[in-house]
Amino acid sequence: LGPPSVQPNTHLLRSVHADARRPAQHARTTAASDATMIIARVVLLPVAASALLAAAPATRRPATALSARTNYYNTLSQADKLNQLGRCRFMDRREFDDGIAAIDGKKVVIIGCGAQGLNQGLNMRDSGCDVSYALRQVAIDEKRASFVNAQGNGFTTGTYDELVPSADLVLNLTPDKQHTAVVSEVMPMMKQGATLAYSHGFNIVEEGMQVRDDLTVIMVAPKCPGTEVREEYKRGFGVPTLIAVHPVNDPEGKGLAQAKAYAAATGGDRAGVLESSFVAEVKSDLMGEQTILCGMLQTGSVLCFDHMMERGVDAGYASKLIQYGWETITEALKHGGITGMMDRLDNPSKLKAFDLSEELKGIMRPLYVKHQDDIISGAFSSGMMADWDAGDSNLLKWRAETAETNFEKTPAGTMDISEQEYFDHGVLMVAMVKAGVELAFEQMTAVGMKPESAYYESLHETPLIANTIARKKLFEMNNVISDTAEYGCYLYDQACKPLLADFMKAVDPTTVGVKYNTGDNGVDNKRLNAANAAIRAHPVEVVGAELRGYMSDMEAIASGAEANAQRAAGLEWTATSNQL
Repeated sequence: LGPPSVQPNTHLLRSVHADARRPAQHARTTAASDATMIIARVVLLPVAASALLAAAPATRRPATALSARTNYYNTLSQADKLNQLGRCRFMDRREFDDGIAAIDGKKVVIIGCGAQGLNQGLNMRDSGCDVSYALRQVAIDEKRASFVNAQGNGFTTGTYDELVPSADLVLNLTPDKQHTAVVSEVMPMMKQGATLAYSHGFNIVEEGMQVRDDLTVIMVAPKCPGTEVREEYKRGFGVPTLIAVHPVNDPEGKGLAQAKAYAAATGGDRAGVLESSFVAEVKSDLMGEQTILCGMLQTGSVLCFDHMMERGVDAGYASKLIQYGWETITEALKHGGITGMMDRLDNPSKLKAFDLSEELKGIMRPLYVKHQDDIISGAFSSGMMADWDAGDSNLLKWRAETAETNFEKTPAGTMDISEQEYFDHGVLMVAMVKAGVELAFEQMTAVGMKPESAYYESLHETPLIANTIARKKLFEMNNVISDTAEYGCYLYDQACKPLLADFMKAVDPTTVGVKYNTGDNGVDNKRLNAANAAIRAHPVEVVGAELRGYMSDMEAIASGAEANAQRAAGLEWTATSNQL
């Protein structure tokens, strides 16, 4: 079945094949072996045939061949794997003194006009770039959302045939599942020496897309949803961004200069840019979005809401506490890291949140290990692509199930909740955020990713994703994120909910929905000092303190229904990328 790095876990495969059609068994969450059993039975591993595809050697193939997928990462030597996973350099702002010069006067054609496509294009146009949108003829004829987005914002639009041949840079900002078809169609139209750009390297790394030798291939990946790319730019700031050049496609040596200019055009240079690799971006991005960024927030929302309902908390209050609570809690995370978030709690509540987070980390660690292992080996991608080929069978089923959760169907109440009340009544939510951030960071760095990259894909992006839940709950989050992130989110949620079943039955009911500490602020000083020291010493806090120093221009985001309505009214896009 190929080299060890891509061989499927055979004893887990046997468990999956035997039990794939049976309900997942609840297990004692304190036992790692039983936790692994639940994970194996809920997270469906790809079949052996998918592993064979992932392990196949890389070969040049015609651009129009859509059937054969070759995992690029798995064709690398172990030394090259480690080298590319460890690519991460925080770039000095002076490296962007030339601004957009490398692409100034160049014709930029964007394919894809959803959340990332439109909002990146708006920023680039405002920065002085010549931007237009190439759409499928059917999207123009039927006036689909992509056409409405582009035309409604005053952009030139046309078909691939009309715009791609003259483009100097073609930005592929379509959903991941469309990348192979789109790139295969437009590549023959691209002129000699043009540049193909991505904002996520899945197509290159996991599908092994082979690009014409004369074309430069770069990546500029803003570390947040497209809506926030625009909102931060409009404030005169930007969002942290990863840039990379595909090493086998830089024939003229211009890739890095163009990637820097592209990042400057979207505003990324104002918030900090990491020079990375396609491999590091993909593997870290998949891990972050599946676990803490989307999966943990979805699982936490559903479980905390149901827990409050079982204990008689008002449904409207519980719904509002969760919908707007994630955003409020993680705002403290954005500006002060886990330390700042935990410091918003009184002493007894802080110690309780610390203890809960340690318990949660013990329960969930096997799940995080499995997600990271499957991402590194290519097992996750093979499984997801098999679902693409099956017409998104699992994705659509899980999306429908999410829409039917009690949290999603219960409107937020009209009562006022103060900023501090979200913390005081959300101790369990704080613990979930802390546990998820730390676990994701730990697993990414354990496989060779640099702490800076792991920080952006865990702690930094969490408040940006939480903002989307505040708009329209889990529907909005899963609408705005990529199709790949949505699939990974559901995959995590399917495994994590049963994994935490026993924990939720036993958890103190006063840790969510009501004020935990109703007494004084007194605690044992030794315990408090030990907890504070452990929080501050975690590696995500060490690197975070440095990186946040580069983002001193960050502004607080007002929370609550009124603030979100105001932000929503200002958005310039009408539909998102992954569900068009």
